[in-house]
Amino acid sequence: MATSEGGPGLERNLRLLAWFVPASRVYFWTPVFFLFFSERFGVAEVLELEAIYYAGVVLLEVPSGYFSDRVGRRLTLWISSAATSFAFVLFLLGGEEFHLFALAQLAKAVGYAFLSGTDTSLHFDTLSALGREDEFALREARFARNGFWAAAAAAVVGGAVGSFDLRVPYLFSLVTALLVLGLGLRLGEPPREKGGYASDGFTGQLVACLSFLRRPFLAWLFVYFVVKITMEHIPYTFTQPYLLLVLGEEVGDMRTTPLASGLLVGGIAFVASFAAAQSVALRDRLGLGGALLAVAAVQTGLIGVMAWALSPWVVPLLLLRSVQGAVANPLINAAIAPAVPQARRASFLSLHSLAGRLGYSGVLVALGALVGTRQADDPEALASLLFAGAVFSVTAWLGLAATIGALRRGGDPPRNGS
Repeated sequence: MATSEGGPGLERNLRLLAWFVPASRVYFWTPVFFLFFSERFGVAEVLELEAIYYAGVVLLEVPSGYFSDRVGRRLTLWISSAATSFAFVLFLLGGEEFHLFALAQLAKAVGYAFLSGTDTSLHFDTLSALGREDEFALREARFARNGFWAAAAAAVVGGAVGSFDLRVPYLFSLVTALLVLGLGLRLGEPPREKGGYASDGFTGQLVACLSFLRRPFLAWLFVYFVVKITMEHIPYTFTQPYLLLVLGEEVGDMRTTPLASGLLVGGIAFVASFAAAQSVALRDRLGLGGALLAVAAVQTGLIGVMAWALSPWVVPLLLLRSVQGAVANPLINAAIAPAVPQARRASFLSLHSLAGRLGYSGVLVALGALVGTRQADDPEALASLLFAGAVFSVTAWLGLAATIGALRRGGDPPRNGS
């Protein structure tokens, strides 16, 4: 264990992280992104832009995790915030230029990739240096809850101002990214235990991280995370066109959809905040595997209902959209962080996100081919997309349930750095 040297700075880290982590989850653009893109491009191009983002994350996830393990957590987070700020500048100035939006999506991918795994690792490293690792699961759940509260408020505001101009939520997002950058500049680099910095080359680091997947416990969590990314992003991507059709509006003639989407996304985040707060209690009651399968079943059911019926009565059920991530993310982080050496932790967490984004990027490309040149306000196109998502989700859930016994094998953390 690292020593508690630099205690006051580490305590400041914990105070700053209590603001940094939730603020980095505030997305004013979320309620309107599909609408914002659809004003400028056809649905196939919108899906292509989303695929570019996920492909960018795929390319950067593990290198960014390696950078974090090799160079430092703080600098990695600075790069994340700066890239995110640049992305929103491009969105605001991009007009109808597809290549500028593609560049903005890549910059946003840099922002996400350099954040993913590193904020969690810095949090755990800080607690470890203070000898307070046992607080990690509850603190992660609290950060997730507060992040969803902030996201709920941002979604309502973003939807409201988006009703007047879909660019304004992106302006607010730029301001938030700059605020996160300011908070990140005040974070300190936590001390590391002996051997706590990655010393291998990138290939060696990647091979070492992949070797952890020989342990059934970590392998099952890895597969679950990959499946979770796709499952939770299917309703995420298609909630806005679904709402557009329910309200009977069209792209280019939207009166109430942006505000309704903001209220809905706010409600989704509010429900997710309660789910995150109960994640540890749910794990204690159902076990880790039971809790993860339960929230995956909720997500699968939601996708199935969206595919089955285009109706106003389905809209309240969309409030459950983020329950899976709200519960699963803190539990997965708490299970993995102590089971992986410090010098590999950010890289291994990034490997999860890489695989998940790679999987969903492929799904988006396939869905784009399925929908062809049809527009976002075509109900038959939306139904086809959601049906394909439902088939994937049911198949994946059955596979996870059949192999859940893997969680009982190989769950003990390593005793050294390899």
